Amino acid sequence: MAAILGSCQPTPENNFKITGKIEGAATGFVLLQEKLEGGFTTVDSVKIENGGFEFRGNIDFPEVYFINVPATKSLVPFFLEASEINITLNTKDIDQTKITGSVTQGEYDKYLDVIDKYNARLRENYSFYAKAEEIGDAAKAAHFDSVIVNIDNEKAQFTKDYIKNNNASPIMPYLLYRNLYNYDMRELNEVMANMDTTLRASAYTPILDEYLKTLKRTDIGNIFVSFMMKDTADVNHSMYDMVGKGYLLLDFWASWCRPCREENPNLVAVYNDFKDKGFDILGVSLDKDREAWKKAIRDDKLTWTHLSDLAYWENKVAKLYGVRSIPANFLIDPNGIIIAKDLRGDELRKKLEEVLNKPAS
Repeated sequence: MAAILGSCQPTPENNFKITGKIEGAATGFVLLQEKLEGGFTTVDSVKIENGGFEFRGNIDFPEVYFINVPATKSLVPFFLEASEINITLNTKDIDQTKITGSVTQGEYDKYLDVIDKYNARLRENYSFYAKAEEIGDAAKAAHFDSVIVNIDNEKAQFTKDYIKNNNASPIMPYLLYRNLYNYDMRELNEVMANMDTTLRASAYTPILDEYLKTLKRTDIGNIFVSFMMKDTADVNHSMYDMVGKGYLLLDFWASWCRPCREENPNLVAVYNDFKDKGFDILGVSLDKDREAWKKAIRDDKLTWTHLSDLAYWENKVAKLYGVRSIPANFLIDPNGIIIAKDLRGDELRKKLEEVLNKPAS
């Protein structure tokens, strides 16, 4: 825990004071919370008095914390640092909440100003796409879908450039943590190697270190990591029992994931063409609704083995393999070696044609 409330011997230069005002009627308590991996942890709580609240404590490094007002279902993230911070919380429109006194928050706000412009463009084009879909104009829908992809790529590249060019900024580890799904192992390794040593104090840095280890462990050329998980009938399966019989695709997906559902017809076609030639698929779903998961399997005609712990993004196998975005997959050879990752469409077909037609050594 980065913030130590009521410390016996606080260091003066690490002290913080949060003075808050809640616009609109509010009663009950205000919670100061943090969230790293997993759920929220309440660090401190105070009673609302005369529409206000106050927290005091100390903190060693600027980190993202949350002001939570349960009575109004208001949750405000902000960078907490050793300073006097003022928060005017608008419970009717969280975006209108004002935070002053945190230099780190000010830097983060400038970054968000740019991201908000990208998001506005995305919303506009999503609207155009939806209208084209509604009237059945496939050409226009395809155009706006392409525009959306390009804006999304621009947005991702802006964040990558920001992280690279601000390698000593206290917001850098947090931004990297929030955008890990855009990094492969080599990119992350390079960014972490260039991170200023002062950022080792961030609570996010050990998480980044651990994630990098996971990516290295599941990189191409390494042996697969085995696991056990239950299928749709609640029967346990071990991946170990499926490896060694041919080429196995470990596929991560979910019923709610549109790109996954769009990719499923390609998987079905490849599976049907190669299942009798030494190829199989093991699906791991990041669903949380059992019926939605089972329905998607039926609707998409996915006839291979499917496993899930129905834990959404906390899926233990996804964590084991460092999966932060889906669809994602790992192609494993008969010796249990990961030989390719994230093959989609024709890429998977071409890879299988290559390895299955290769003469035995």
